[in-house]
Amino acid sequence: MTEPLYFSSDELTCRTTVLSCEALEDGHFAVRLDRTLFHPQGGGQPGDRGFIGDVPVENTVSREGEILHITAQAVPEGETEIRVDAEVRALHSRLHSAGHLIGTIGDLRGWHAIKGDHFPGQSRVVFTPPEGVTTAPSPEEAVAWQAELDRCVTSALPRKIGQEGELRTVTWGELPAYPCGGTHVASTSEIGKATITKMKLKKGQLSVSYSIG
Repeated sequence: MTEPLYFSSDELTCRTTVLSCEALEDGHFAVRLDRTLFHPQGGGQPGDRGFIGDVPVENTVSREGEILHITAQAVPEGETEIRVDAEVRALHSRLHSAGHLIGTIGDLRGWHAIKGDHFPGQSRVVFTPPEGVTTAPSPEEAVAWQAELDRCVTSALPRKIGQEGELRTVTWGELPAYPCGGTHVASTSEIGKATITKMKLKKGQLSVSYSIG
């Protein structure tokens, strides 16, 4: 099984070994490494892109517990260098981290975050409401959510990675920690401007859409 170095390292390059390269029905190849810095798509976060040697990695996925690097051409087995696309990784980490902060802000106000989508252009966090609440936050409450999000970002809170049993946890500063296997910024200041763009309550769930600039 591939060792997921991204759990504990922010490095974007390393030496590794190609264990196998399987041809797929669509003409692509699934490359398995002995260890990787590439984060696979999951938990609402897109997969990393980059290079295995000189071969571009178009996506990274997880299938049946294996991390697979999807390429358009075959990669020879043996030792090589991998490089994660720094710009793509930074965008994914910023979006995922902003989603975490919004989830925390909602939780502290009695809403319960149940899932998130941190893909560019469609980022949102979904909550179930506090008992007895049947409407979305008022405009005044929405302003308070945004003010708290701004405060968290500008406070440059340091990331803290922990472990609860077999689960990896992530938070910043003294905020509550949540189980997560994704990639995140080392300081909330790296998120930049994060904006809550819409709050919509539908079928008993609150969808909070957001963007980063």
